[in-house]
Amino acid sequence: MAWVIAAAVIAGLFLAIGIWSLLTARRYRRNLEAARQELKVSEDSYRYLFENAHDAIWLHDLEGNFITVNKATEKLTGYSQEELGRMNVKSFLSEESLELAQQIRKKLLNNEGVEQPYEQRIFRRDGSEAYMQLTTSLVSENGQPVSFHHIARDITEQKKMNESLRFYFKQAIKAQEEERKRISHELHDDTIQSLVVLSRQLDALATDDQVLSRENRDLLEDIWHRTESILQGLRRLSQDLRPAALDRLGLLPAVEMLASEVTKYASIITRVTLVGKEHRLPEEVAIALFRITQEALRNVWRHSGATRADITIDFTDTRTKITVNDNGKGFHVPEKMSDLARQDKLGLAGMHERAQLVGGTLTVQSQPDKGTMIIVEAPG
Repeated sequence: MAWVIAAAVIAGLFLAIGIWSLLTARRYRRNLEAARQELKVSEDSYRYLFENAHDAIWLHDLEGNFITVNKATEKLTGYSQEELGRMNVKSFLSEESLELAQQIRKKLLNNEGVEQPYEQRIFRRDGSEAYMQLTTSLVSENGQPVSFHHIARDITEQKKMNESLRFYFKQAIKAQEEERKRISHELHDDTIQSLVVLSRQLDALATDDQVLSRENRDLLEDIWHRTESILQGLRRLSQDLRPAALDRLGLLPAVEMLASEVTKYASIITRVTLVGKEHRLPEEVAIALFRITQEALRNVWRHSGATRADITIDFTDTRTKITVNDNGKGFHVPEKMSDLARQDKLGLAGMHERAQLVGGTLTVQSQPDKGTMIIVEAPG
């Protein structure tokens, strides 16, 4: 009997194990099916987001051949998805844009940092230019790079608007400079000359012992001193509006005169050093460089608390660079030049805009208690 009972027990165990295995298999199949459904829903959701994204999204292999693109890429380039699938990104790029793309590719493959997003220019199907703000990442499989993933935002209209604003700003600056020049010349040729004549007449009258009493001579002498003071103020104003030296002699003499005035009236020792061979610059460039230098020295005088400022003008055959360095209190420089206006540094923001208008660059280097260095470089 014992063996019968043992056999029954063993049979029961096998039956239980079979039932458990069957239930486990069914549960596994249900879980697998649920996972497949979730994956499908996730893939469908991603595909929907990918296809209907406002930004252009595409992948291309390491040689630049398109792998997959969304509808926004069609709109951006003017080509259909089927056409893009047979194309290479080089078809859209100028030599300059291709060079930038190759630099980004090299950095990503070497695991180097890339400042993103960055701007890139392409040619559409109809030959027109489009500008995009682009983010690029490297896609790897099993530790090996296989493709590049791009997300691009069309900024063509924004770019055109910025260029229009820059054009109007440039025209406004030009009109302002012309008005400054006109007022400066009128002050110099009319008002200042009249005051010079008046000053000489007062001086002659005050020194004539036979005409006036001592009291009246003292009064006239006081009036003469006041006239001279007004005359000096008008001369400084005329120079500030538009120094005659800038138009007649060039940038270097105008900056030297500016430095002399800062030394005289602000008690800040200001020196000018020439590097290279001086030459006359285009009027637009000379004015921009002078105004930037003028604003830099104004900041030194008003805000830095400096006792010394050094100006270096470096002339080369193709570019001119001016460096203004002071020993003042300095400040924290924002990461981006576009943040200057937000930090209420409108003078520096204006200097940056002026440099850009003539195709130049402006660099600001400063730290608290370590002074400030302004570097402006422009073609010419």
